[in-house]
Amino acid sequence: MSYNRTMDPTQRRTAVLVQLPIPPLGPAAVRGNVPLAGAYLKLWAEKQGLGRDYDIQVFPGREANALGDHALVAALLARDPWMLGFTCYVWNIERTLWVAAELKRLRPDLVIVLGGPEITPDNAWVLDTPHYDHAVIGEGEQTFAALLEMLRDTPKADRWSLPLAASAGASHIPGLYTPAPTGPRYDPARRPLPRTPLQDLNQLGSPYLAGLLDPGEEQMLLLETTRGCVFKCKFCYYPKSYDKQYYIAHDEIRAGLRLARERGVKEVFLLDPTLNQRRDFAEFLTLLAEENPGHGFSYFGELRGEGVTPQTARLLREANFSEVEVGLQSIDPDAMRMMDRKNNLKAFERGVRAMREEGIRVKVDLIVGLPGDTRESVRRSFHYLRDGDLYSDVQVFNLAILPGTAFRQEAPELGIRFQPRPPYYVLETPTLKRTDLFELMREAQESFDVEFDAQTPPVLDFDTADGPARVWKVDLDAIKPAVPPHPARRAQAFTLWLTAAHLARHADLAARCIKQVLAENPYTTLQVVLDATTGDPAALRESVTPALLESLLAAALERPTYLDKYYALQPGRTNGAKRLVLILPGSHRDALDTDWVDAIGATASLVWRGLPECAAAELETFEYAWPG
Repeated sequence: MSYNRTMDPTQRRTAVLVQLPIPPLGPAAVRGNVPLAGAYLKLWAEKQGLGRDYDIQVFPGREANALGDHALVAALLARDPWMLGFTCYVWNIERTLWVAAELKRLRPDLVIVLGGPEITPDNAWVLDTPHYDHAVIGEGEQTFAALLEMLRDTPKADRWSLPLAASAGASHIPGLYTPAPTGPRYDPARRPLPRTPLQDLNQLGSPYLAGLLDPGEEQMLLLETTRGCVFKCKFCYYPKSYDKQYYIAHDEIRAGLRLARERGVKEVFLLDPTLNQRRDFAEFLTLLAEENPGHGFSYFGELRGEGVTPQTARLLREANFSEVEVGLQSIDPDAMRMMDRKNNLKAFERGVRAMREEGIRVKVDLIVGLPGDTRESVRRSFHYLRDGDLYSDVQVFNLAILPGTAFRQEAPELGIRFQPRPPYYVLETPTLKRTDLFELMREAQESFDVEFDAQTPPVLDFDTADGPARVWKVDLDAIKPAVPPHPARRAQAFTLWLTAAHLARHADLAARCIKQVLAENPYTTLQVVLDATTGDPAALRESVTPALLESLLAAALERPTYLDKYYALQPGRTNGAKRLVLILPGSHRDALDTDWVDAIGATASLVWRGLPECAAAELETFEYAWPG
């Protein structure tokens, strides 16, 4: 199929802005991928009058969330774009670059623009890729509008071709990196001029109030009230883009919250990097409470525990903050000094206790792998929280050396080794080896009696009426297996359902089916269901062996993606973008010996078909009951 065509040079050019989601752990629907950045770009560009020459479209989140790789490419090309802009985060950059390559293969004339936190001058592997034309570094609204302005003025004869001639002009746009037409793609000498942030955020406005986004779609509003952060934590990208704090007026905030009420929103997520860095914090919380009469929705935000007093904790409760996220990261003096983040522990304790006394859940963050931390100091952080009962929930993260951060620049002198591609996890520091990092994450789960990012129940019932195809059912015993759905019709979260009287005898064919699905759509979240519902218990043990499951998982992981690498350094059962699910007769559960069940459960989730509900309470964490 060819997508090249002759276009009328007098019509508006179409620019489509896309944000791919955090890949899901399973087939359940994706939530929270709101294309806010793209909506801001469209809003600002049209305020500059660029809507006269450009039809700027924000690709709907519901499509970005659901479509598989080739289906996504087809949906984007169906909009007949001249330009495609992608918002790039650590969780979607590799898939975004794959999509960009496919788009360029089918439509070489497309203008591809990359932006977002992954686009930084020190992220050479991204800027060295061949399938983009411009990269926006830092705050994007002004840079994107300037790029459209520049391309609008290219001669009409070149209007629908790749504007390589604009490369020289692009070099004068602050915040824009444009590779030279020839030579290396990544050239540190072409570092763009610095971009001054928008000085008055009120001139920008709200994409929700402008009708570009509907908060009722997911009953959720993402609310940005400030840009900039007073803290300069070295693990964080955010401080690099802003020289000070910029605020949105209270009237604008009120208008957004009133819209949220009108649209039946249940959650308001405040995107401010540190909610209580603002000097008018108490007044701000009063505003949030006034605009949430009857507590129609709950608020969620990130803040520093040290800055919370009993008075502000009460205001948080009155506004209806049901949960807050509080960064602690480490209590070790060396780690705090080296990450440029000093914690006042006494004030932290007062703040956390004040919020918990008001009934607010406090989720505390810790980081494993910080420079300066040792096995002993990380354990002290664990004990400090646990023994002091200073949390409602705990998140423990491996340190990621993100592009654009101070730690990325200082990594060589600090002796930090880290993954060169996302998620950029630390592999070793002078005081922590890789085995230490793995062991500390295991100890964290034991200390807090929690399994981080535990797998959700398998999805075994599929509505096939509408939307992309979600399942391919294959009878391995059939002479001619069923033809799979076309790659361009599949969902991103896809299930391969394999049935056989004796699964182990079809190990090679099962592995080929897995490889086929992932070769055709490499960023698939894949659930492989093994339906072993025939045979007596002895036959089942022969049909499904640990060796079979390990070989199938190995086939699935030949193409590891973000989630696979994200969970690679975490202890416990295998987790990631690929999952094995074994369906067994519930009537056989008591007849199958526990050693076999445990060995199989180390690699696959076990689903007992037809198990009585009364028996479900006795299941292990890797077992599920399914009526069938």
